[in-house]
This record gives sequence, C-alpha cells and structure tokens, in this order.
Amino acid sequence: MAEGNTEATLRTLGGAMCPRCRYRVDDAVGARLQRCPTHPDTVLVSPHAIAEGDGDPFLGAVIAGRFAVLELLGAGSMGTVYRARQEAMGRDVALKVVRSDRLLDAQAKTRFQQEAHAMSLLASTHTVTVYDFGEVEAVRGGPPGLEGSLYLAMELLDGESIGDRIKRLGRLELSDVTVVVRHTLASLAEAHAKGVIHRDLKPDNLLLTSGQNGRPLCKVLDFGIAKLLTSDGRVDVLETQAGTVFGTPRYMSPEQAQGKKLDARSDLYALGVIVYHMLVGRPPFADDDAVVVMAHHIKTVPRRPSDASPEARIPAGLEALLMRTLEKEPARRPQSALEFLEEFERAVAASADATMGTAVLPRDSGAGSRRARTVLAALGVLAVLVGAAAFLSRGPRVDATMPRPAPVVGARASTGDRRIPPAVPTGSVASDAALAKASASAVPSVVEPEPTATASSPAGSASAAKPYTPPQKKRGYTKFDQ
Repeated sequence: MAEGNTEATLRTLGGAMCPRCRYRVDDAVGARLQRCPTHPDTVLVSPHAIAEGDGDPFLGAVIAGRFAVLELLGAGSMGTVYRARQEAMGRDVALKVVRSDRLLDAQAKTRFQQEAHAMSLLASTHTVTVYDFGEVEAVRGGPPGLEGSLYLAMELLDGESIGDRIKRLGRLELSDVTVVVRHTLASLAEAHAKGVIHRDLKPDNLLLTSGQNGRPLCKVLDFGIAKLLTSDGRVDVLETQAGTVFGTPRYMSPEQAQGKKLDARSDLYALGVIVYHMLVGRPPFADDDAVVVMAHHIKTVPRRPSDASPEARIPAGLEALLMRTLEKEPARRPQSALEFLEEFERAVAASADATMGTAVLPRDSGAGSRRARTVLAALGVLAVLVGAAAFLSRGPRVDATMPRPAPVVGARASTGDRRIPPAVPTGSVASDAALAKASASAVPSVVEPEPTATASSPAGSASAAKPYTPPQKKRGYTKFDQ
C-alpha cells in the first residue's frame, strides 16, 4: 500500500517499501528480498533507508543483476558507498558506485578502473577484499540514469577506524599501536610487491575489527587513488596526469606534497605520521591551511614524540625508528615494509626486555604516593649511613706511590678510590644504550572495546549532480578528502 513520503513519516514506519512508488509491506527486510509488484526490478528496502537516502536513485536497484542496494552508507567526490545484498552468496557487501554523471571525462573512468584493478590484485588478510567490479548496464524498467555508472563490490566490515579511536581516546596504547603497525605493514608488503602504492594512508583508512579467532585485526581500506608501477618502476601515466597531487595533507610525504615521483617509501612515511599521531595524540604538523601543512612536511623536522608527549612514555628505540621513518629524503627511511617491520619488532622487543628489568612505581598523587616517597627517602638515608660506616671501617688509604690495582671488568670506580676509571665511559654508545634500556617504559595492556558498525571502505568523497545531492557523511563513513 502507498504511504506518505515525508521524511518524518518514513522514519516511523516499519516493514519494507519500494523506493519508487512507496508500496509497503509489513514484513521487514530479511535474508530473502521482496520485489515491488509494480516495479519488478526493484527490491523493497526499509522506510528508514529511504529517508536517509533522500531520493537516491540507486536505492532498491539491482546492480549487474547481483547486488541489490539496500542502504546508503556514505558519499563524496570519489563515489557513493551502499550496503548491498549479494543474494546468490547470501552476504551483504559494501558497494561503491561512481555515477555516470560524475564521470566527466575518460580520465575519471580510468581512475576508477585503476582502483578496482589495483585492489583486485591484493589478497592479504589485512587488506579489504574486492569481490567484483564493472560498469552498470541499462535495465529495462529499472530506475533511469543508472547506466554507465561504475561499481566496485567489497567486503562489508564492522569495526572502528583508527581515526575514530584516536578521537575517542586521545592517543592509543602501545599494544594497539603494535597491532596496527604489524597488520598495516603486512598489507603494504603485499601491495608494494605487486607494484601497488596506496598514496592515501591515514587513520580513517585503517579499520580495527575482530578476526576469526576473536583477536584484533586491522584492515587497510580504500586503495582509491592507488597507482600501479610498471615493471621498470615508473608510475603508470594513464592513471593521472604527471605532477597531480592526491592524498591527505596531514599524512602526506614530502615528495608527494611536491608532486614528485612516488614509490613504496612514500607509504611508509605516511604510516610513520599515523604512528606518531597514535602515540602522541596529534599529528606532527597540524594547521587549518593544507598548504602550510604540506610545507612543513617538505621542510620542517618534526618534534620528537617524547618531547611532544612525555606522558606517553614512548620507548627510545621506537622513537628512533619513527624519526628515521619521517626523514625528508626517502633514502634515509626504511626502504621497504619488511625492513620497517623488522626494525619495529626489534624496538618493541627491546622495550619489553627493558620493562622486565625495571621497577615502575604506580603514578598515585595521594597518600599512597607520599608513603612511597617516605619509604624511598628512608632507604636512601639508610644506604648513606651504611656506606659511611663501610668507609670508616676501611684501613689506611692506598699510598699514591703504590702500584695501581687493575680494574675489574664491568665494575665502576668505588667511592673510596677515585683513580679507577668507570668500566663504561660516560657518553659512550654502550652507556647510552644501557640508560635507554633502564629508562624504557612498560608496555601497557589494553582491553578492546566492543566494535562499532562502520563501512568496509571509506566513501571516497564528492557531491552528486542535480537533481540529487547525496549526504556527505553517513553511518560512520568519513569524507575521503577530509
């Protein structure tokens, strides 16, 4: 039966409805979809989805005869993302569509096909899976204006993006950071080996979800502006015009900000900026003017994370690796995802070893902390008294003309004889390493929050042409070019 089509009315209705003629049934949208009797090529969707879609012509359409569009998830200049049902497989997918009226030239169509091809090459557990892609053909009796559009069907994931987690927590614990770095580098290692550069790594393109074993799993999303490298290492010039800058300024490598030739090390720089953001709670460079941020990436050395956020207690080895990853010259960074991963694992292992040998007092500011300081002070006084008694009980001092005793390897000079030099000179590499090991912080543990629903791939981001203008942000999606 027909119903009123005001948004307020639609939000209060249950059941399922035809987006085209408002025919409604009381049965909710289930595993088996229902067709409209008047428009047999249109599936019934929830009235709430119709209200959210605000006239989107793809709602209820069946794309390529396989993907029934049920709900709009997000929209932007790179396309619109929907939740769709692949009935033959019995699964919901994230369906990304670039409408034909947004394909202003052959270059835009080539870019989308390049994205689909790049993503279809990747099979890592830590990369969003692509099921299908192609061009929408005209459907007899279907909604007008759909033909010529391009679609990309991907796995639909529930979880929380790293961007949302940073907004919620301020900064992340090292245990969270470790999961993100390991899994992201695993994804990039495969992509780079196949000649694919992401070119837009950012927190919103990294999703934390649950794996089959229930443990945290990080997925790399949206290779939407990825480029393929030719066999000789050159960027495929068919994808974009030379010198065109794409990406997100806060996480952009210096060479990308200058429109120079990119390789895998540009992605590693972007990941370094993300790690800095996760540990410190803010990126190394932030400004309302994107050009200013890009200029900082090109010329400004970032502040050391331990100085930017002393309370984060970032391990010294990890900080050294991070600063090297953020070098302006690609040759000074880790040269591959695998090299980055190996050095990261060593830094984390060194931090854990240091933690096992270091006593860390609780950070109380109340009576417990005062009692701890009192006990430490008493122990200090006792140590001084014992040392003084030992000094007085010694025999006469050694005469300067007597032969100097040989120092014991590994022992420092005693307070009673200042002629014996320390075994490890102050300021040496060994001394610095020992001090770094002794002062490294404990690896904090974290309890994973319940995952929240979001999309498998951030909508890329753009407006749609008149008469329909899709919303810019829906149900956890973030604008692509934010």
